[in-house]
Amino acid sequence: VEDEQPIRRLVQRLLTERGHTVEWFGTVATAYDRLASPKPLDLLLCDIGLPDGDGLELVARIRQRRHRLPIVVFSGRSSESDFKRGFAAGADDYIRKPFLSEELLAKLDVHLARASDRETQALQVDLPGGREHAFGRYRVDKVIGRGSYGTVYSAVDERSEQEVALKVLNAKPGVQEEERLRFLRETYALSSVEHPNVVAVSDFGVQQGRFYYAMEAVSGPTLRQKVEQEGPATPSEALALLEVTAAALCSLTAVDLVHRDLTPSNVILRDGRFEAPVLIDFGLAKRTFDSGLTQHDLVMGTPGYIAPETMPGAPQTIRGDLFALGILTRFALLGRDPFPGLGGMKLIDFMTRNEASIPASIPEHVASVLRTL
Repeated sequence: VEDEQPIRRLVQRLLTERGHTVEWFGTVATAYDRLASPKPLDLLLCDIGLPDGDGLELVARIRQRRHRLPIVVFSGRSSESDFKRGFAAGADDYIRKPFLSEELLAKLDVHLARASDRETQALQVDLPGGREHAFGRYRVDKVIGRGSYGTVYSAVDERSEQEVALKVLNAKPGVQEEERLRFLRETYALSSVEHPNVVAVSDFGVQQGRFYYAMEAVSGPTLRQKVEQEGPATPSEALALLEVTAAALCSLTAVDLVHRDLTPSNVILRDGRFEAPVLIDFGLAKRTFDSGLTQHDLVMGTPGYIAPETMPGAPQTIRGDLFALGILTRFALLGRDPFPGLGGMKLIDFMTRNEASIPASIPEHVASVLRTL
């Protein structure tokens, strides 16, 4: 995460020559949204001074979600207090600019090796039944994502020999009762919906105190990955995306569910096709009548995609999902979020007072739909 191109190009060259794949981001907001996607990352290298905020705020937000991703901070700030701030935020290491190439590579190699060792150990001992027979029926391959309270593994169901995504609640000692309830609510929410464009649950249960569920493994990039790697959708592709996603939201409404976190990172495009979106990540989904887990004044969701009327704490309804659908379609068309350069509370405050712009480049028949949403 670095906004200065000379430094970014140097780091990209060094790491690419070592055989690594590098993704870069120039703002706190885009980096945080990427970290919320299911596609795993091995290490985060983050600058402190960024256009939309302090990189240490990003580090702290990641650690608050109990993300075990190795994080190395690099910055021109080099006083004792700066180092302390970096480690207090949750960084694993701190590199001072200007840095030596050998120092950067050596430190990153060490942290990647440590993370790999931890991952291997987790796969060996962390699941009931172990890696070869988890929960009595799954052969686990690798970790493909980590969230605030659960880990997602790529696995094969021994009964059907089908590939699945296996989501498991984190180990007992660090799990609070609220997290158990949220995990169960996510499981029940997914299990109650049958729609080709909502990820399907095939099995769920609990063994040795570990809650889990298995869902279909959807092949394809997220909407964000597709747009950032291949470019924006055409108007016809965007309308197809919108229409099918709206149908998926209707299936949620039929069982009185609100998704509450519809973003480009929470929509997978099956086989990379805009007309085949699949809704994933129901960690914030809830019944409209259920208020048992969320304080009334707590805003849930991803800044930039939360309906403005819910910012002061109003109940989140299907209208909030429709607002997010409009912003998501706008992203597909333009390849950028609606309020660039803003993050956190500044973004939330701005959205309560300003409409998302709809550029003249968007055809009127599409723009009219976006305005309605």
